[in-house]
Amino acid sequence: MKNIQQPDMNYKSLILILLIGLLLSNSTFSQGRKSKIKVKELSEKERMQEIDLFGKGLVEKSKGNGSGALVFYDRALEIDPFDAAAWYEKARLYLSMNRNDEALEAAKRSIEIDGKNKWYLVLYANACKANDQYDEYVKTYETLALEYPTDLDFLKELAFAYYFTGDYKKAIVAYDRIEKEEGVNEQLTIQKVGFYDKLKDPEKGVLEYQKLIDSNPEDPRYYALMAEYCAKNGFDDQAIAAYEKIVELNPSDPYVHIALADYYNKKGDQDRSFQELKLGLANSVLDLKTKINLLVNYYQGNLSDEQKKHALELSEVLMQAHPDEILSHTFYASMLYENNEFEKARPLFLDILKEEPSNYSIWEQLLLCDLNLQDFTKLDTDSEDAVDYFPNYPLPYFFAGLANLQLKDYVKAKAYLESGKNFVVNNDGLLEQFYSTLGDTYHALDNFEAAYLSYDKALLINPKNALVLNNYAYYLSLESKNLEKAATMAKAAVDLDPYNSNNLDTYAWVLYKLGKFDEAIIWIEKAYDNKGDQSGVVLEHYGDILFRLDRKSEAFDYWRAALEKPEHSELLQKKITDKKLYE
Repeated sequence: MKNIQQPDMNYKSLILILLIGLLLSNSTFSQGRKSKIKVKELSEKERMQEIDLFGKGLVEKSKGNGSGALVFYDRALEIDPFDAAAWYEKARLYLSMNRNDEALEAAKRSIEIDGKNKWYLVLYANACKANDQYDEYVKTYETLALEYPTDLDFLKELAFAYYFTGDYKKAIVAYDRIEKEEGVNEQLTIQKVGFYDKLKDPEKGVLEYQKLIDSNPEDPRYYALMAEYCAKNGFDDQAIAAYEKIVELNPSDPYVHIALADYYNKKGDQDRSFQELKLGLANSVLDLKTKINLLVNYYQGNLSDEQKKHALELSEVLMQAHPDEILSHTFYASMLYENNEFEKARPLFLDILKEEPSNYSIWEQLLLCDLNLQDFTKLDTDSEDAVDYFPNYPLPYFFAGLANLQLKDYVKAKAYLESGKNFVVNNDGLLEQFYSTLGDTYHALDNFEAAYLSYDKALLINPKNALVLNNYAYYLSLESKNLEKAATMAKAAVDLDPYNSNNLDTYAWVLYKLGKFDEAIIWIEKAYDNKGDQSGVVLEHYGDILFRLDRKSEAFDYWRAALEKPEHSELLQKKITDKKLYE
């Protein structure tokens, strides 16, 4: 609580009061003091000098010259060391200067001279507090509250003093006295409940909220305070009753359903939480941004499939409640994407981009939809449009390059990939993907040296890129070039991804190229056992290795099986017809 404000003395008023006192009687000024000690008798001249010096101190203080004011106060006190007002003003200045020890001494002198002046007592109490003399701080406010029972400011400060010193029981008693004068109100109730929490007595806190409700049983906010407090402290029945009362008083209030959703969520009742959340979000009174923030906070982290479905259903509720707001459509499309419903999400993203073509995050989601749908024609078109809007963003270039690689337009793919990689900043993962895809593109263009250089750059960023290791090794084996390096890379790819039939096949084929047929047959069998039986390449390689091991009858069987699968070589039919190995 802020300290009680001290009254400022007006210099001219003070001079006028003191001069009138002089005219009336030589003893009037001294008799007006309530002193605990014997007061020095002043001559008329001394009195006038002291008044003048004191007044000049007030003037300097008003100018912001605290040091100058102290000089005048000290000179005044040299004449009259029993001037309580001068000691009081010195104490105020010292406190403002954080000279707390000196402030306490000066304040103490003021109340020794005039212990009945309430402002002197207030200043003394505050000086005690500033000097960590809390017992005296509390004791002084107890005196003030007793002497001035109708001044609630003193009682409130006393209540704060009890709170500040940790005497919560006495603080409650003080607030009960305040409440008796002011009546029950929300602020006092919340403060008292806080004290009961400190005392670990939440049952009394519930009674305080009930008293608040009884003071105005038609105010739904009071039931909300009760509900939240009861929910926090495990009074479930009372919490639910309070929430239901809010719905009864204000059925259009969306916040009660949000609060209930949070309550049931914390209790682990996800179904009821979900239903309450739906009711809250369906209410158009609550603004859309608040609703989305609620959902984002409600569904965060790694979501289960069930939670993703719930989020999608809620996003549809938002769109129905706010059909004219593009943000609701954006959120719904994003939730469709999160639930892997790419076919539904894609047209929504396109519609949003017609309204907000500069929304980059929507472009990204659109491109990822195309990629997940494996629709490389649309990925090519959409990524090229994105490049037009964001010519300095690397990801649309990458998607354009990838799409054209898949569409076998290798020249176009190369152009996008070479351009886009120059815009990558502080993103090694993306740069690695650029070089990896460039390697595949250059190889498709029969520019093998450029392909290998790109793969080397990708592996420099990430030596454990199994896909690059595998492709690099396989392409070297096709050229029968650097086969030992190819074997090392192929084995590394197998170690990184040991159940990938492509990796296993590549390693087997490199061993075959090295003439290590006994080793090659072991790895081609592993490739076959890991779904390689559906690959024409694996089956044909299996036959080639068997042929080299002089197991020709078996080789012919695998060649014939390979012929029924896609991706076999152009020489396969000739091998079967001539029963010879062609490479």
